[in-house]
Amino acid sequence: MIFPASISAPFVPDASSLAPFAGELVLVGAMISVLLAAFFTKGRPNGATAIVTLVGLVVALGAMVFVHGGSVVTGFFFHGMLVSDALAVAWKGMLFLFVIGLVLMWVGTTGPSMREGDGPEFFTLLLGATLGMALMGSTTNLLMIFMAVELASFPSYVLAGFRKNNRLGAEASLKYVLFGAASAAVMVYGLSFLYGLYGTLQLEELAAMVGTQTASGVLLAVALVGFGVGIAFKIAAVPFHFWAPDVFEGSAVDVAAFLSVASKGAAVVLLLRFLMTLAHGVDYAASSPALSMGAVAVVVGVVGALTATLGNTAALWQENLKRILAYSSIAHAGYMVCALTLVVRNGAGELDTTAAAQSIVVYLAVYLFMNLGAFAVAGLVWRETGSETVAGLAGLGRRAPLMALSMTVCLISLIGLPPVAGFFAKLNIMVHLGRQGGWWWALVGAIALNTLLSIYYYVRIIRVMYFAATPGDAQPLRVSPIGATVAVLSAVKLVIMFIAFGPFDRLAGRWSTMLLEAPVERVSEAREMQTPP
Repeated sequence: MIFPASISAPFVPDASSLAPFAGELVLVGAMISVLLAAFFTKGRPNGATAIVTLVGLVVALGAMVFVHGGSVVTGFFFHGMLVSDALAVAWKGMLFLFVIGLVLMWVGTTGPSMREGDGPEFFTLLLGATLGMALMGSTTNLLMIFMAVELASFPSYVLAGFRKNNRLGAEASLKYVLFGAASAAVMVYGLSFLYGLYGTLQLEELAAMVGTQTASGVLLAVALVGFGVGIAFKIAAVPFHFWAPDVFEGSAVDVAAFLSVASKGAAVVLLLRFLMTLAHGVDYAASSPALSMGAVAVVVGVVGALTATLGNTAALWQENLKRILAYSSIAHAGYMVCALTLVVRNGAGELDTTAAAQSIVVYLAVYLFMNLGAFAVAGLVWRETGSETVAGLAGLGRRAPLMALSMTVCLISLIGLPPVAGFFAKLNIMVHLGRQGGWWWALVGAIALNTLLSIYYYVRIIRVMYFAATPGDAQPLRVSPIGATVAVLSAVKLVIMFIAFGPFDRLAGRWSTMLLEAPVERVSEAREMQTPP
């Protein structure tokens, strides 16, 4: 068919364009299947939709591995809206694996208490948020960045208040929506400034222009701050962390676990991609008057250090287990934000381009299991005792020894002590920061000091599990086998990752050499187009 000159032919993607995003396409199919499954189950749709969700996630992970198994498909697709590279594949693999564990955790913790008939809604929202978080790691287009963030956010708001008859849940959802709406407005304002300044939605072209053109430094700073506010909200970085403790406390334990890992991980990966692409653009003109990457590094480092310090300090006085884990997740987000300064450092061409990406990918992989295991044990105890406080864990070492041991392993990993993988994950970040010298040693000191602070409240939980007095009639806990399996496997994986950290670290290093390969090439091409002959 021939179209008139004023009408362009519709864009129809072919199989080669769709293949790199097979995982996302399967998630869309799983969402539809979950909604349809409710019509074919009589009276008990929750279990059926959980199985459909689990199958969909496994198929999504398998499809992604099948497509990228031999070599990662790298490039831009859908007119530059989405990008496929090793960073996107690594993040989506971790995300899908985590949500699979989360669904199994739901079966053993909050699933039995959920009102029959709410399952289809819950799992559709969960898959929708997962799809948005997967897309957050697969785009460098400003419009798509905003759409992906909102696709991840809107289902999360509903999930936070999904316990409809719970007052704390309703309060959590309302606070999350209000904070999210304000941060989204500021974020889109900053993104609109970036587009207005440089006339492009593609981050690679924008980065090249920042490095080769003179623009108003004040307007560029306003744009970057606006974007940073939106991402800081998702990470729960200071001073946009206020929502996290209340939302975690009011949410069901599985939703709190989802927000603690998936939401923060997606935002960190997106910020990693944004900063590294921008840094490569400025690298071609280090004297650019529009943007000082050194100043950006200082701001990112200060935010990371303050976030870690506030998270650990505030956790010292908490009694609710979910609030402790909420502040803990804020602290760990701070450690990862500190590692992001390595990306900015790379803009001056003074650091191996893979250091920041490798350290963050390794940390996310470890963070996934230690948080999943800790929340799984908290959920199992809540299901049997109805308590979400630290005191509710009293005597767990005698009432459920395997759960207490799994919790102990996860808490030691959260501290960052041997013999579990959290030790090497945190040490890896500190070593990379220390190699830069100068003020980067202050970040190393901040991480070390915060590690010492965190020992108090983590060890307090361990002390309660093994040494606190319990009522004389306290019976052994009959925990769900599926939930217990999630907790035990998480702990075992942390120990295995510690023992085999060398091979794991080398594998992450090899993958990191491919991270952002396509965006960096695009920056170079865009820069050549901006340079006059």
